[in-house]
Amino acid sequence: MRRDYFTCVFLGLVAGALMFVCFKPLYYTYQGIVPRVFTVFEILMSVLYTLFFVFFLPIFGAYRKKTWINIGLAVYGFMIYLPEWFYPAPEAISGDGANIVSSLFAMLLRGIYDMIQAPFAATSAITGDRIAAGLAYWLLPLALIWLALFKIARFYRNAYLAEQLAPRTDFAEADPAIERKPKAEDLRNKPEPEVLGTVIKAPSSAASPEEVAKEAARSKRAQTDISEQRKPRPQVRKANINMGSSDKAIPLGAPKTNSDVIQLGPPPASGTSDDVIPLGPPKDN
Repeated sequence: MRRDYFTCVFLGLVAGALMFVCFKPLYYTYQGIVPRVFTVFEILMSVLYTLFFVFFLPIFGAYRKKTWINIGLAVYGFMIYLPEWFYPAPEAISGDGANIVSSLFAMLLRGIYDMIQAPFAATSAITGDRIAAGLAYWLLPLALIWLALFKIARFYRNAYLAEQLAPRTDFAEADPAIERKPKAEDLRNKPEPEVLGTVIKAPSSAASPEEVAKEAARSKRAQTDISEQRKPRPQVRKANINMGSSDKAIPLGAPKTNSDVIQLGPPPASGTSDDVIPLGPPKDN
């Protein structure tokens, strides 16, 4: 997928340049400058093309570690140098001794020069002919310079962070004794750990069997007390007792006099259910 960055950037530059070739006649040619008037639309598009491909995209590709973007810009910018380095001699493309291959090669180089210079022609109305003609030569160095600068900055930044995280000696080797040795300030400011439960301290000298047994009994009692304290207490349920009307005091009147008391005599001597009924002897069948 990274090579797609190179392809997209390179073809995007070519497509943008071919769009500016449609504005006839071309201002910059290999033979010289053809003066003409630029429209406002052409100037605006030329400025946007220059800002995006010459200044913004090289920085963006280097910052986001998209190396193939800078490589695509560098390859496209390298093409502007080909006509100056490999253009054939005038006698090889003109006169009686002209060579067809040299003429075709010269035509190709002139087309490359005209295509790459076409997007920057309209900026000459703002910056001048000399500066506008040199913008195409900035593509290659800016793409490589920004890539190198960001790589160097990342290298030193990573080295600094590694040095801060793992101190090194003069021989670039880690010193385990220095890394493991705590500082005096850290020892003084180190908080003591919180003690949970019962702590049994070892005696400075060998204890007798009786002392060991007493210490074990005290420790067992302390553990029992702690376990009893940690037992959950039963929850007390709250009962709502509503006082009914039966709990209210009932007022009583004054006691009756003795004249109202009914005197009852002893029970009757006979006729009650408790008397014995006499039975005769059984009859013969």
